[in-house]
Amino acid sequence: MRAALFGLRLAVRFTADRGPSIRSIRTSVPEGVPAGVRNLRRMSMPEELIPENRCWELLATVSVGRLALSVRALPVILPVQYYVDGRRLAVCLGHHQIPERSLNDVIIAFAADAIDAVTRSGWSVQVQGRSVIPRRLGVDTACGRPTAGQIVQIEPGIISGHHMHLCPFIEALLTTAQAVPAL
Repeated sequence: MRAALFGLRLAVRFTADRGPSIRSIRTSVPEGVPAGVRNLRRMSMPEELIPENRCWELLATVSVGRLALSVRALPVILPVQYYVDGRRLAVCLGHHQIPERSLNDVIIAFAADAIDAVTRSGWSVQVQGRSVIPRRLGVDTACGRPTAGQIVQIEPGIISGHHMHLCPFIEALLTTAQAVPAL
């Protein structure tokens, strides 16, 4: 008999104006998992969703995130540096050499987050939108890398964020150095 390492049950609500949103999250751990790992607390709940204006404020507090896009029909996630410009993001691709057709006028996703090491909690913000390669920025974009000047702007379509708490299951495994129980 095969058993899942843990069960995850989501209740999702869909509205025409806001799209899908998570209403509740429930987890369960099968018998035989060590006691320290069994004490699961919630990671994040719907009441911890972050309003859009606050998402923009949080994005302005950090400058490194991840850009998700499709390159030659394969998913790619890149660490990038970015700048919040009003309600748009300007993303520097640094040393990543990405074909222009994968960057210009396509739908991409972006994420940034911050975790406090003491409280083991933080926030995460995701942006999905259309990418645009600006033709004239009026500033030198050379970053000393082979792709100097490869800047992408994201025109957001959807922005969402949530407060989060680190997963106690993973934390317990890390602190006890135990192997993940076999399925």
